[in-house]
Amino acid sequence: MAVLEPSAQPSVVAIMGPTAAGKAGLGREAARRLSLPILVCDSVKVYRGLDIGSAKPTAVTRAEVRHELLDLVAPDQTFSAGDYARHAWPLVEGGRGLVVGGTGFYLRALAFTHSAGAAPGQRPPDDPRRVAFDQRWEQRERDEPGAIHRALHAVDPLTAQSIHPNNLVRSLRALWLCEHNGRPISDVRAQDPPRARLRLMLVVLDPDPGVLNDRMVRRLDRMLDAGWLAEVEKLREAGYDARHKAMRSLGYRQLLDVVEGRRTLPAAREDILVATRQYARRQRSYLRTQLPAARTLVLRDAHDLPWGQVEAFLDDATP
Repeated sequence: MAVLEPSAQPSVVAIMGPTAAGKAGLGREAARRLSLPILVCDSVKVYRGLDIGSAKPTAVTRAEVRHELLDLVAPDQTFSAGDYARHAWPLVEGGRGLVVGGTGFYLRALAFTHSAGAAPGQRPPDDPRRVAFDQRWEQRERDEPGAIHRALHAVDPLTAQSIHPNNLVRSLRALWLCEHNGRPISDVRAQDPPRARLRLMLVVLDPDPGVLNDRMVRRLDRMLDAGWLAEVEKLREAGYDARHKAMRSLGYRQLLDVVEGRRTLPAAREDILVATRQYARRQRSYLRTQLPAARTLVLRDAHDLPWGQVEAFLDDATP
């Protein structure tokens, strides 16, 4: 896709932040005030059937406020940041958009062009060569934990430094891109750096750590009380298990261990809390370093959002 001239670029407000920060509530308020649908930016909410654990909006909420980019694929299907960008772009191409969520690399894929060598569509995830590559390295990872990230560091240390060693999905994709291009993907991106294709106002909702931790605990217990374990049991009965990326999502992988008898529910609950705190730290880091925007606002409390500035940004056609 050609780079848009600044005057033709859509204006998008993105309400992002760590998990349990309160983005959904602020997003609904913004949708009502701005008369825009919510473009959900969440790597788990795209999967059908993963509802409770992803805090997906209920049918009642969706009836009140229009939500897009939910339930796009089955749990056994692959879905990438490039796929998200392809689904989301037509929804902002008209000129204005409201993105709400916590998956920063999905927003980045929407907001910036891809380097030529990493462009979506070149050997998609279901291509036989890509499938064989992924299967080979996933098996090696099972045999030698950490093998994927170590291999990436050996061929492209710059890219490896930007990806947490536990993030196997991003590490494996980066390793594939190095293989596909025959050289470090960081070199490809340096020659053809991403360019903004929309005007982005980034609103980062980031409560104090103590407040956020309390919200995480309360939210997790609400999810468990709402039947999250039964949801995982139902997914397992339908044939979805740890082979599928969706079922390796935070919380789902721990509860799948409970369903399959590898750990107790109290142990899984504690592990989910630890992993959630770690994930929130990674989200904060990503939003600080990987999402340059025309305007960035960092809020401790959703009530502090300056609505006049948001409305003026959407109404202003200049970069």
